[in-house]
Amino acid sequence: MKKTLRIFSVFILWGACLPSLFGLGISALWNAILAPACGVAAISFIQGVGLFLLGQLLSGGILLGIFLLGAMIHGAVHGKHPHHLHNQWHNMSAEQRKQMIKDRMNRFKAEFIQEQDGSATN
Repeated sequence: MKKTLRIFSVFILWGACLPSLFGLGISALWNAILAPACGVAAISFIQGVGLFLLGQLLSGGILLGIFLLGAMIHGAVHGKHPHHLHNQWHNMSAEQRKQMIKDRMNRFKAEFIQEQDGSATN
């Protein structure tokens, strides 16, 4: 339960609080600098958040970290270290590596064939 609460709080922090803080900063700076200097209209808090989110979307900024953080949390929840496959690969013998490559190739070939069959019937 503690782990779930901690994960939920991290998502709330990154998903709601940071855009709100940056949106507040953007709207305050816009209204303090651009409105008097250039004569543009003042913007609201929601418009500031919208500008922040638009900037993040167009530039791949800090919100991209949310998805990366989510991947790390997913790994922590399921108990896998970020370098799990790397460590597993280096602990295998040459025969086990060949077998793993063969198994993965067969699995992906089967998925590809299923996709091709599904698209041919549509």
